[in-house]
Amino acid sequence: MHYGKFPVSAMILAFWFSVPAAAQKFHLEEASIADIHRAMRARQLTATRLVNLYLKRIDTYNGRCVSGAVDPATGYLLGDIAPVEKAGRVGALITLNLRGKRSKTDPVDADPNMPDALEVAKALDAEFARTGRLKGPLHGIPFAIKDQFDTFDMRSTSGAGANYANDRPPADAEIVARLRKAGAIILAKANMGEYASGDRSSHGGTTCNPYDTSRSAGRSSGGSGAAVSANLVTCAIGEETGPSARNPAANNSVVGIVATHSLVSRAGIIPASLTRDRPGILCRTVKDAATVLTAVAGYDPRDPATAASVGQVPGQPYERFTDNASLKGIRIGVVRELFRPFTRADEDSIRIVDQALRDLAKAGATIVDPGALFAQAIAELVPSLDAPTLAAAFKELFPAGTTMIEKTLDIASDPSKIPAEAILRVLVEREPPNSGEVRYALDRYLRERGDRNIRSVRDLLEQSTFYDHATIEGVTLPPRRRLEGLLTRTQQFTRKSDGSPFTQRTPIATLDVSGWHVLRTTLQMLVNKVMADNRLDALVYPTKTIPAPLLANPVEPAAFKSVKDTITATIDGQEYQRTADRAIDVRAPLTWRLSPNSGYPAIAAPAGFTREVYDRAVVRGEDGAKMAGELVGPKAVGLPVSIDFLGRPFSEPLLIRIAAAYEKATRHRRPPKDFGPVAGEP
Repeated sequence: MHYGKFPVSAMILAFWFSVPAAAQKFHLEEASIADIHRAMRARQLTATRLVNLYLKRIDTYNGRCVSGAVDPATGYLLGDIAPVEKAGRVGALITLNLRGKRSKTDPVDADPNMPDALEVAKALDAEFARTGRLKGPLHGIPFAIKDQFDTFDMRSTSGAGANYANDRPPADAEIVARLRKAGAIILAKANMGEYASGDRSSHGGTTCNPYDTSRSAGRSSGGSGAAVSANLVTCAIGEETGPSARNPAANNSVVGIVATHSLVSRAGIIPASLTRDRPGILCRTVKDAATVLTAVAGYDPRDPATAASVGQVPGQPYERFTDNASLKGIRIGVVRELFRPFTRADEDSIRIVDQALRDLAKAGATIVDPGALFAQAIAELVPSLDAPTLAAAFKELFPAGTTMIEKTLDIASDPSKIPAEAILRVLVEREPPNSGEVRYALDRYLRERGDRNIRSVRDLLEQSTFYDHATIEGVTLPPRRRLEGLLTRTQQFTRKSDGSPFTQRTPIATLDVSGWHVLRTTLQMLVNKVMADNRLDALVYPTKTIPAPLLANPVEPAAFKSVKDTITATIDGQEYQRTADRAIDVRAPLTWRLSPNSGYPAIAAPAGFTREVYDRAVVRGEDGAKMAGELVGPKAVGLPVSIDFLGRPFSEPLLIRIAAAYEKATRHRRPPKDFGPVAGEP
């Protein structure tokens, strides 16, 4: 038997169709998939009633949560915004799957082949009444889908105010199609950082954190995370190129699974990368996230990368690995290199993660914590795998008059010559030089979508409404400037002869993503060696050490230690120079990127809440830019903290077991208190 294109064994179907009903009273807040199905079997709940219950919460809690001037022509907030404490709303959902509300280009919305969420729920109820059987493992479960994923029945623009002739794409993203085949109800599109970056979109506005609405919900996939955390949906789909979906998992105290890069199809994603995009699953429990993974994993001909998953999907549902999950016999390596407290702002999160290590040991795991887990592997492998990066980042190790081969041989024979701890952080956070990656991916998507108005990045620039603001240190540039940067590389120089400024603009015409592949291979070999040498089942480290930052404010500096290099260039016969910061030690103000940059699977699991946080004072530049000033605090705020469990490729069953056992032993997830049950909610 099959659900669409993906195989599901009879054993899996039997598992779902034979779970006995119980007479427990149903409560919506924090309801799991099992809770919902139990209530349906006990005839306490229908899919239609469930959708209406969530719609009531959405009506109550999903509104604008920041202040700013509204553009009268569009209704958008297009200028500066200011965060609002206790806003009572989160701005997590951008489009509801209800007739007349899901497309700006089709306001009539009468196509009978596009049933909305309530119509789908009604059909599921009728089928269940007729057969007494659930359609699949996600029967009647309401989902939010990040607006980066195509949905054939709803507006899909990656959060943009783009003037598509048809704002609905011609087909579902593969992951959406598989969710529907498994019985899921697509209730809404989640708000997102426009074109997969930032906390804000032109069409959807800003998403706010339900634990403190003045703070970030997790950047790009923040809408997906906030919707799940505030109980507006049961689960959501996000996307991870770098920090997201683990960043919203951490900021919202939910579980985030990002599978091995080849396990879940990327087909139908409005891309942010050729090399690193991955769907992410966000739910309130490990078991629910694993249940979703069962529905969406496996080979898809539309995404050639998933060919590597053939033979790698287990013969039983992923959620089965949560049953009686135990840490007995499990060896977990501590990536202590990612625990460094650069400032007071890191300390409380690290305290919580250190407690998580004690909890893991108490629950039966063997914790391997040598202090610098990767040092020997870095010394042995990096000089030969990626000597150019080593030489570029740590020029002081390669003095003039020596060759790269000579110095890498010296380093390989004497590991004490390199700062291995800093090298791991630099590698994990590195963005290699590349050319044309995002433009190529986005132009290709737009061509295949086939809209008559918008077929390229240039069309997006010409036919979109954009929000804008002055530069905010550590916060992504507004979308127009980012799209312009896909077409033209801009560099500021000073002419050596007279000190006059010069702006060089170079059209981007080449495609080269080889740097990302070198980085991925390097990180994979490092992880493989460390895990083999230490007989490890998984690695653990803080998902992030900086809690959710204030919205529209500078974040903690990423390049914690850097030097200024002078770069000289000859342009049209004249000599020019510019300075560039070269990071020699870095921190992750969002999340550590060991998983996305390696392509290896990770699960972000709630680990607790802070006692205090620090923020940065704002220093205004002459042009209105917001720059990071001194640390301000501490402030007593309880913000979520998470840990990452990372493993070998296709080790999702083992990671799920580990995360489920940790979840069972600690139970750190708690709902945000300002978004409790609404009137009449069971």
